[in-house]
Amino acid sequence: MRLSLNNDRDKPKMPDQDASTRSAPTTYCPFKAPSRLTLPVGDQAIDIRRFEQRPGIALVHANVNQATNGQRLAWPGKSHLQIVFVSQGHIAFAPNDSDLNHCASGDWALVKPAGLPFHFSCQQTCQLHWLEFDEQAAASLTGFSDTVSPQLLDPDKSFLNSGSAAGRLLALGQELSELEGANTRERLLIEAKTLEWLALLLDQPAFSPCRAIVPQRASRDELALAAAARILETRYGEDHSIAQLSRTVHLNEFKLKRGFKERFGTTVFGYLRQKRMERAREFLQAGERSVIEIANAVGYSNPSHFARAFKEAYGLNPSEISPSH
Repeated sequence: MRLSLNNDRDKPKMPDQDASTRSAPTTYCPFKAPSRLTLPVGDQAIDIRRFEQRPGIALVHANVNQATNGQRLAWPGKSHLQIVFVSQGHIAFAPNDSDLNHCASGDWALVKPAGLPFHFSCQQTCQLHWLEFDEQAAASLTGFSDTVSPQLLDPDKSFLNSGSAAGRLLALGQELSELEGANTRERLLIEAKTLEWLALLLDQPAFSPCRAIVPQRASRDELALAAAARILETRYGEDHSIAQLSRTVHLNEFKLKRGFKERFGTTVFGYLRQKRMERAREFLQAGERSVIEIANAVGYSNPSHFARAFKEAYGLNPSEISPSH
């Protein structure tokens, strides 16, 4: 008798793949390019870039291209909760017709409208980003921290609070503001840095009613560092030295240099160069001055040195920046 070697009945049967081990279809596309739009708010045009992070969570970059001249405009954030970081300029928030809560560069704010009208005002052009959460994602914050204030989770109560970032929290905020998300690598970095930024923010007293009872007073050194930063931000066109800055703010040179590295994530002169480049970009976008005039205005007597510094900062030559109106 001849045996058949092709008898399917003699083959061991593989068990069917359990449905629970199959990949479930995703409801969102991770690391995709940001959506872009220009949002009209009053007579303003706000440039928006929106990065989907996780279901119910997104990172939004926004540029307010001109001052509101004291006018209060409707805040564009419409989600249940937004955590805002101001990377450049000055902005003020107000629920309904309440007093304005002011935030300068390096500050963060918690904004929870709870269906009430929220407004903002800018004294100058402003760059900021915010993490926005829907109600379910906001509730999941309790998974990160057991001390999240119940006010942030109650859908019927509006909430506004703010504070100043320092150290790693500040450095991450500035890094996030500079990432464009132009490729997958940058979008991976954005998600990683966003999660770290959120984790550090959850340690702030505003998230904990217990911690918030104890007033957090800035130390003398922190006030001196803030004063030094303001000098560099407002007098960016002048020459500066560590010694002179140290004497002006009454902080020794060692603490000044170490403090800038810890608070701003860069050196004193790195911070000055950053502010010079930010201001130069604003001038170039305004289109009212020549490159040489702008170089002189931000402290560069040599246009070639200015052009090199600008390209290092933004990857473009100054002449490649088109005026935006």
